[in-house]
Amino acid sequence: MREFNITGKIIPKAHYYVDLIPQIKRLMALVEKGKYFVINRPRQFGKTTLLDFFARHLQSSGKYVPALISFQRFTQRPDMTEAEFYRRLGKLIDQELSLADFDLPDLKIQASGIGGRDDFLDWLEDICQHSSRRLVLLVDEIDGVPETVVIGFLAGLREMFLQRDRKPTPHSVGLAGVHDIKNLQARYRDQSHSIGSISPFNIAIDYELLPFSLQNIRQYFMQHTKETGQLFDSKVIRRVHHVTNGHPWLVSMLAKTMVEEIVPKRKHKIGLKHAEEAIQRLINFRNPNFESLFNNAQRPNLFPIVLDLLEGRRHRYNIQDDDINLGVRYGIFAEKGRQLILANLIYVQALYQHFERTLKRSQIRNILAANRFEDQNGHLNFRHVLDKFQAFMKSKGVQVTKQREFKEATGQLLLLSYLDAIVNGKGWTFKEVQSGEGRIDVLCCYKNQKEVVEVKVWYGERRYGGALAQLAKYLESENLDHGYLVVFDRRENLPKEYSLKEHQVAGKTIQAWVV
Repeated sequence: MREFNITGKIIPKAHYYVDLIPQIKRLMALVEKGKYFVINRPRQFGKTTLLDFFARHLQSSGKYVPALISFQRFTQRPDMTEAEFYRRLGKLIDQELSLADFDLPDLKIQASGIGGRDDFLDWLEDICQHSSRRLVLLVDEIDGVPETVVIGFLAGLREMFLQRDRKPTPHSVGLAGVHDIKNLQARYRDQSHSIGSISPFNIAIDYELLPFSLQNIRQYFMQHTKETGQLFDSKVIRRVHHVTNGHPWLVSMLAKTMVEEIVPKRKHKIGLKHAEEAIQRLINFRNPNFESLFNNAQRPNLFPIVLDLLEGRRHRYNIQDDDINLGVRYGIFAEKGRQLILANLIYVQALYQHFERTLKRSQIRNILAANRFEDQNGHLNFRHVLDKFQAFMKSKGVQVTKQREFKEATGQLLLLSYLDAIVNGKGWTFKEVQSGEGRIDVLCCYKNQKEVVEVKVWYGERRYGGALAQLAKYLESENLDHGYLVVFDRRENLPKEYSLKEHQVAGKTIQAWVV
């Protein structure tokens, strides 16, 4: 029986997988035209699987012979000599051609005899000249190319491309990695041996590897349903897409957690509460994907932008900005309505938890230490929690709300940080949870208890009334009879009032704090 895979490439007989035919057709169109192309996406985004499926497709066409190789094994040898690099590269290609049932002709140079870049290029030319099928060279993990040879290697590919009408060369070349070729060059370049500002591989076309669409995820999950009979609620599929923004590894990890850990009995349907539990398990699970995210987010040029976005400050999306471009390549940033955003909601929560000390959580902990919020039955007294939050804001948060850039998102993060310090180990909090009526600002789950909080900035009585009505709809969709509203009052022309009022709206009890 197949399963959801979260490590390595997809094996069709062992794993469920998203239909890659549309992607393969787009790549095939580039190969047919003899294009050289690059695929740049974050780690664990499906690059290796796509190249593997594409190589199989090229092989089955009978027209092309693919040589799919990876530079991952070179990452431990950044000081590799030119002769050793090209000799090992030749052997890798030689092995792939043998696996593709490609009979190598008698060549002037054998792979084991390659002594440098010129020998390698002559060797490739010899193969292409005597081949009845067109050679397509596919290189995965291009980021692993050793520093000692990177510029010469890229320049060699460019030379082949420019001379393809004069001598036999690979018909098409594809490179896949995290960094784009220009950034890769800048990453390794020794400034004392600069070759100028133009990338040696500026002849390549960018190929965009798309995230999973809602339809992709639906089709992906349906494979599990067809093979096991286990159903997914339609809200689960929408929720997974909403919080992951289609990131393949995140989608697969949530699916695997739901079907293998949370609901292992196939006769039971997977519902929204199971999806929410899987989301929280993922956020609190140490994994290589998050470690890479955190390490990249802590880079000096990216860290201030990440903190700004976590605290609700805006940045315009400008892909020409080197820092923003790098953050997009690393999978940290994305674009929405011409504004820069964090790539998905799971990353928002994971980054927030990782950097919570920077976001002043330690100050909150000092206040919480002297307060107990559980009653004798272990039930969380949420009114008491928000009373103390109001007191905290009165003593420590006045200047925060007066800052010009203070937004509702800033208030959400302040409240989340406060709540997270309380429920840590016994529950979880989440920002902007999808419900039947839209997105709940803050959802707090403590043991078997669920509390919904709407967060607003004061913009007058009319907007206040609208917030109460909207919260009542959220409560109805969540089958709750009570909820909470926290309003940040930033008005400077009136004395600051810290109030608590109780409202009855559409049969729901709503307690509202002004802080």
